[in-house]
Amino acid sequence: MRYARVHLDELKGHGPLGGDDFDKAHQESFLFQLLGARDAFLHELARMYVTGLDGRHLSLGRLRDSIATQGHACPEVSALYELEQDETSWYRQAKDFRDFSTHVQAVSRAYHLGGPDHQKVKLRHPVTGELSEAHFVDAFEDWIAKMEALISKLRQSAAISTGVAS
Repeated sequence: MRYARVHLDELKGHGPLGGDDFDKAHQESFLFQLLGARDAFLHELARMYVTGLDGRHLSLGRLRDSIATQGHACPEVSALYELEQDETSWYRQAKDFRDFSTHVQAVSRAYHLGGPDHQKVKLRHPVTGELSEAHFVDAFEDWIAKMEALISKLRQSAAISTGVAS
């Protein structure tokens, strides 16, 4: 998440964001690094729950299946899965934007000049077509804070569940 924070801080310090390559590259990098923190946490869970899964092909579904095959419950994986399935969650929104910008094309955006949203950039959701309520930099700030809190909470839960010190 430190790398996501670097990209976010550079966006915040860049001045008005008008959709240039700097803006788009940092937006995509932020999303990639933010969800990369989740991916790294999946590796932690795989080790803590002693799954033996190959890290090169680790996914939330494979981790869930491996732990279930061992006859264990994993509340941390369940929490991530629930967030991923909830189309209205911040987590799902971030994942949708990351997946689209990584695999399809840059996320569409709307620039506001004048009015209450002057110089704000709102992202258009790649599936629903809806514009974000907040300026994307503000949304990213919210998402990184929520991801940090989520991983911290789930890491503590996993340490208790598995008896592994965090």
